[in-house]
Amino acid sequence: MSVFDQPLAIVDLETTGGDPRADRVTEVGVVLIDGPQRSEWSSLVNPGVPIPLSIQRFTGITDDMVARAPRFAEIAEELAALLHDRLFVAHNARFDHGFLRNEFARVGLNFAPRVLCSVKLSRALYPHFSRHGLDALMERFGLVCDARHRAIGDARLVRDFLDIVARDFPPAVIAPAMEKAGRTAAAPPGMTPGALDDVPEAPGVYLFYGAAPESTDLLPAPAELPLYIGKSRNLRSRVLAHFTGSHKGGQAARMLRETKRVDWVETAGELGALLLEAKLVKQLQPLYNKQLRAGGPAVALALRGGPGNEVAAGEAALTLVDLDRVTPRQLAGLYGPFRSRRDCLTTLRELATAWQLCPKRIGLQGYERRTAACVNVQIKRCRGVCCGREDPRQHDMRLMSALDGLRMPDWPWPDAVAVRERRPGAERGDRHWLAHWCYLGSAPEGSDDAAPPQRDARFDYDHYRILRRHLEGLPADAIETVVS
Repeated sequence: MSVFDQPLAIVDLETTGGDPRADRVTEVGVVLIDGPQRSEWSSLVNPGVPIPLSIQRFTGITDDMVARAPRFAEIAEELAALLHDRLFVAHNARFDHGFLRNEFARVGLNFAPRVLCSVKLSRALYPHFSRHGLDALMERFGLVCDARHRAIGDARLVRDFLDIVARDFPPAVIAPAMEKAGRTAAAPPGMTPGALDDVPEAPGVYLFYGAAPESTDLLPAPAELPLYIGKSRNLRSRVLAHFTGSHKGGQAARMLRETKRVDWVETAGELGALLLEAKLVKQLQPLYNKQLRAGGPAVALALRGGPGNEVAAGEAALTLVDLDRVTPRQLAGLYGPFRSRRDCLTTLRELATAWQLCPKRIGLQGYERRTAACVNVQIKRCRGVCCGREDPRQHDMRLMSALDGLRMPDWPWPDAVAVRERRPGAERGDRHWLAHWCYLGSAPEGSDDAAPPQRDARFDYDHYRILRRHLEGLPADAIETVVS
């Protein structure tokens, strides 16, 4: 099949931003191809909202230019008629198709054409090249554009690229490449067509929702039920993997059958996605997130006594601390943390065996009778600190060595810091506010938020683990200290 053996509509859009659900179209350009016949159609569009200054500088389309342009509703029927029964072609087609599908939906029109992405077509036919954007195609093939980053100018570039494809490849090569480049994700059963088309190739958090249970006389039913929350450095590939992978049964298959809607929140990078995922799981309590929604407070261990104030034989040298009862500034010097008391006691049992520690002295056994030997003395797993056979100081030196790897570190900064995160190629990123191993919140760079949210920091086990893992690898210039 030649690329021109069917009616084509090569489309390019300019918009107020990158989210097809929230942003709006500011210009439409269409090149129509019917064999040898070619024609063009274009129009500015009044988006009904201000165009961000960064977008105005990039495209050259200003608020004044669109002020008297028609709204999308005024051109919708004419544009729909132009695109009817044609193969929809666009460079990064998911972007343009997603915006048009949402704009048409707002005026009550269904838009579900066959789609061909010319970026994917270029990758399929020219796999030895690493770049396939319009600028790369212009440089590679000597293409000329007198209106770059304007809708009709960019649509003409795609037309010129398709001419080169038709010239350089026989139909037998073009046909399978077009099939590969036009493959889209099928909507899972129970979800509306095109439900996954707009999921971006960006880091962030995704949410699966199902139908809410029926209401009772006592409780009204929520609109929908959160089923699962996940994160990924590439939302699109991760979400599609859920629905295209092999799920023979079990909870994963049941969850997908129950999913009726997918939502997502883009973030500037992996750190923001991890922090937001942990926050939303605890806030929304999705049905299938078992681990992150584990209840009960996190705990840590505190070592009693010290030089000149040693704990006597028969007494406990460790105490258990509920971390929701201490301020984050008091975390330094504790040992842990542990997600639950059960996890803490499991760790203590392992340490007791490995270091011949007394279960009474480390809090695993009652110690009301100070001179009574613990259960481990007879099997030689305790050296007898509980009944006077071992000096408590010797036992507690071993205990401190055993706990050394569990000591919670000091917060490296005097107080709160802002961590800047930005993905490659993005104009702006996010700023994450952190204090004493606690996550305070995030805001886009350049927003009015110049200080952390005014609320008390609360310890969260999952946020702590995320920050311990990610802060060490950050460059120094990504962290700003906050003057309180």
